[in-house]
Amino acid sequence: MTAKRSRKRVASVREYVASKPKESRASLEAVRRAILKALPNAQEGLAYQMPAYTLNGMGVLYFAGWKSHYSLYPASDALVEAFAKELAPYERSKGTLKFPLSEPVPVRLIERIAKFRARQLTTRDAAMGRRKGGREGQVDRIRRICAALPSAFEKMSHGTPCFFVEQGKGCFAMVSEHHRDDGRLSLWVPVADGLQPLMIEESPDIYFYPRYVGAGGWVGILLDQIADDALESHLREARRIIASKRKPARKPRGM
Repeated sequence: MTAKRSRKRVASVREYVASKPKESRASLEAVRRAILKALPNAQEGLAYQMPAYTLNGMGVLYFAGWKSHYSLYPASDALVEAFAKELAPYERSKGTLKFPLSEPVPVRLIERIAKFRARQLTTRDAAMGRRKGGREGQVDRIRRICAALPSAFEKMSHGTPCFFVEQGKGCFAMVSEHHRDDGRLSLWVPVADGLQPLMIEESPDIYFYPRYVGAGGWVGILLDQIADDALESHLREARRIIASKRKPARKPRGM
């Protein structure tokens, strides 16, 4: 019996493109160059093992290569409406735009989509309200609280700011855009067993079921709806939960 081959992990976008079939590499590189041209100040990296482009720590655009097509994410209703005529020939599925590898890359369209996404985020920052300081103000708010927690460490992961129990280990909080793609910034954190459904039922204007991690007992928190003291309480409890699950360091023999 032959074991299944595990998918090789890549460490950069260049490696990602090089890992794809030879016949698709030129198209993927053209997509990459189009995004970088449109977003010269964006940070290029990987999220979920696919190319990701971020501005001020927030994901603007992602792409991925497949067998017969490549995809752009996220494709909100507003974006599709804005480019309705140009996108009509292409398939859209679950917030994703699919472009066939058999056709020339629509470089100008991809550049315009990237710029549109950047403007969307800027506009949403303003719409979030000056009282809370916009997107950067909300992230700074989380940073100030986490700075007071023992050994808390921040780094970019999956294209967004994440906070860990210690350097690179034990993620206990993740910043994210709201799952309904309405631009409202949220924070995903673990909560005590059984609390998640109760919190969402009691306060659906504050809490929601986050994708990917909801099944693990995490909850999403809309940051423009929660006070500082409650947010601090959630972050402290989230760190405690994750720290308690980590194995203690092994003591040297003879001690």
